[in-house]
Amino acid sequence: MIILNFISPTQKEANRFQKGYSLVKKIMLIFTVVLIISVGVLAATQILLQDKLEDITKATEAQKQYTVEEKPIDLEQTIKDFNRLLSNINTIQSEYTPWSKIFIETSSFVPDGIQISSLMMHKASAEFKFVGNANTRDDLLLLKKNLEESDIFTDIQSPISNLLSKENINFELSGKLKFETNSKTN
Repeated sequence: MIILNFISPTQKEANRFQKGYSLVKKIMLIFTVVLIISVGVLAATQILLQDKLEDITKATEAQKQYTVEEKPIDLEQTIKDFNRLLSNINTIQSEYTPWSKIFIETSSFVPDGIQISSLMMHKASAEFKFVGNANTRDDLLLLKKNLEESDIFTDIQSPISNLLSKENINFELSGKLKFETNSKTN
């Protein structure tokens, strides 16, 4: 096979120049597209980094504000406050009266024929008062005797009207409470 080339040397030179120009043009086009994509990625990254920087700045400002508002701990004052609190707790506990224990012990003094309808015990005045009904006079006298022999009650007073009837007696007993001996049962 024989190749014949009828193109003039100037035409050949122009074609070679045209091919070089097309190659440079394609390279420039590819470079421009890559450059545009890079600029887009960098712009998006800048926006994301700017948002992140603003978040970090806000968090830092909030932390500074909290740190500025935070007062230093005064250890000596804290200990004084704690000791005062312990003293208050000790005072409250020393004034506590175990009423449930007193009521349980009191219930053991009440004989079967007695119904107590009202029971009042006042710590400040150290007084008590029982109001109720006794089936018989003997039941009432046994209750009075049990209360007098107890470590909780003293100075038991019973009106004479409690003893006038032999049966179905509405009674009232009063007296003093002994808190000193009670504190031993705590």
